[in-house]
Amino acid sequence: MSRPRIAIPLDANVSGRYEQPRAYADAVARAGGLPLPIPFADPSLAAEYLAACDGLLVAGGGFDIPPERYGEPRRPGCGPSRPGRTAFEEAMIEGALAAAMPVLGVCGGMQLLSVVRGGTLHQHLPDDLGVSHEQPPPKDVPSHAVDVSPGTLLERLVGPGTLTVNSTHHQAVRLPGRGVAVTGRAPDGVIESIELEGATFALGVQWHPEVLAAHDPRHLAVVAGLVRAAGERR
Repeated sequence: MSRPRIAIPLDANVSGRYEQPRAYADAVARAGGLPLPIPFADPSLAAEYLAACDGLLVAGGGFDIPPERYGEPRRPGCGPSRPGRTAFEEAMIEGALAAAMPVLGVCGGMQLLSVVRGGTLHQHLPDDLGVSHEQPPPKDVPSHAVDVSPGTLLERLVGPGTLTVNSTHHQAVRLPGRGVAVTGRAPDGVIESIELEGATFALGVQWHPEVLAAHDPRHLAVVAGLVRAAGERR
């Protein structure tokens, strides 16, 4: 049987070249999936891209969701936005959820998963909560724990108790969107994982399991859960 096809929308650099860290594709392939890089384009193309895929992985990136998208003015700590990529990924998420397609949001992808459902964000954690979640290099090692809520999809994937994760973000979910359950928090209270109620597989994680997956099976299990759910949907 062929591998489940996992869409991974790409980023674009300042020179206009599409790109994405290869760790995403490597983790999907290691988990048994077929990574399909998708160039972000007109949001009206999202449905056609999704028709060629079995699951969706929305990656993070060096930009912030426009705060106007969740009804707030931009504050000084908010970073640059990429409205074109955000609009395309929003259309991909909405289309995938409507089609009961498995979705995994990583870092900024988790934040967008909540915003799509009407959630809001901390625009800059040092300003809003007085905490920093930007660990110094190296970025591929854990730096803090996450308390995993019992009885959740995340717990079924990684096991009970705490999970140690890396941390490379300055924003986070503030108020979860409609039907968005918080399933993991850092010791300082920052939301680290969410799930969409009623969905077979709609998970967001604030850390980067694709980076840690190469040497920690619990993090590979997060990506493997997406691949497995995508295969079962076919």
